Amino acid sequence: MKALYFKNLFQGKINPSLLIFYFGLFLLPSAFSISAFLLLISLLISSFKFKKNYFDDPWNIPFFLGGVFMILSSLVHTFLNKHLLDYNLNSSQTWIGLGNWIPFFWCFWGFERYLDTPEKRRICGLILVTGSFPVIVSGLGQSFFNWNGPFETFYGLITWYQRPIDNIFGLTGLFNNPNYAGSWLNSIWPFCLAFLINFKEDTFKKLSIFFFTLGISFCTVLTNSRAAWIGFFLGTSLIYGKKSLKFINYLFLIITFIFINVRFAIFGNNFQSFLKFIIPEPIWLEFSDFQYTRLEIWRKAFLYIFKHPIFGYGSSSFSEIFKLDTGIWKGHAHNLPLELMMSYGVPAALLVITPIILLLVFSIRKTFQKASFKNQLIFDKAWLISLVVLLSSQMVDVQYFDGRISILVWTLLSGAKNIIKDKSFIYKQNNNISSTNYS
Repeated sequence: MKALYFKNLFQGKINPSLLIFYFGLFLLPSAFSISAFLLLISLLISSFKFKKNYFDDPWNIPFFLGGVFMILSSLVHTFLNKHLLDYNLNSSQTWIGLGNWIPFFWCFWGFERYLDTPEKRRICGLILVTGSFPVIVSGLGQSFFNWNGPFETFYGLITWYQRPIDNIFGLTGLFNNPNYAGSWLNSIWPFCLAFLINFKEDTFKKLSIFFFTLGISFCTVLTNSRAAWIGFFLGTSLIYGKKSLKFINYLFLIITFIFINVRFAIFGNNFQSFLKFIIPEPIWLEFSDFQYTRLEIWRKAFLYIFKHPIFGYGSSSFSEIFKLDTGIWKGHAHNLPLELMMSYGVPAALLVITPIILLLVFSIRKTFQKASFKNQLIFDKAWLISLVVLLSSQMVDVQYFDGRISILVWTLLSGAKNIIKDKSFIYKQNNNISSTNYS
């Protein structure tokens, strides 16, 4: 298969823009600036070569309208900003915040041609996994060999944060904090399992992906991120289905038992002290040191939104308003839909969130009804599970504002749209790569 792929490459059957897109994805976790530049080039090429008009695709319309409403909200925040002055908010932030959304509506459309076959999506999954090797190496080096940064090259275009573990209590690797690192690891975990399942007859590939999978699972634990741990088990259970439920149930009971006893000392102080002794401090602190619970943060966010539901308060407003209200600083609402409503209002949020939910529902319904470990659909299944895990993590935390995570989210969404559009339920086997459209 590889020989045939490279033969197609050298014979010019694979479009150069597709290769640029692949290289951009490969560098996404480790060299974001270069990756963004390559992905932008592939996006421009794709946009000019698209035969269809942007508005011919009904999936683009709600995102376009959402972008229009965000711009309208930004105009209101700039020129009719009395309520913003009450909270000492900077209206310029709302314009900067548009960069987290409007360009990605374009990516959702422009990346489509690079993800329009199951084989292309499988290759992208493999690229995301192999491109994450620096994440594993940097994380393990940070945790066990004190590789502390930040490390910079090309005048800061490439930055690996590598924060000292003592300061942040969890593995970050080349990401800014443990939650971001955990989110990335969660997103590639389903692809690792899919390749592990698929390479049953190839010992070398099986061993390679096994050690990769082992490294990712180990790094996920070392992040000490509750969201990452939940995402890890969610991705595993969705890939293996009913086979994993028994194991997950037992593990959930054990973790719950430990959590309750670390928190409340039901079996006495001696037993609680023993648990704290055998469990690394950063891990048990994750379950016992709550400064302000998620439910309280969300309740506050809802109260703020009800005061200005139409246009919101502008980007990055939650942290300032919450600090004035409680005296505690939180970087965001710990829920992406609530954060979007706070920033640009309920109408803009609904125009963005609703099509995303529909994309998930329709693509999952189509794939999971036909999916089998024995055919190409395992990779589309992993694609959608990665998307589900990534979006689920945004319900309890917000890693979306890291550019690498947001690009990955919209790439996965674009692939999900192609899964829905695929008229055939029966995908070709991996060795039929010669029939794949590489244009």
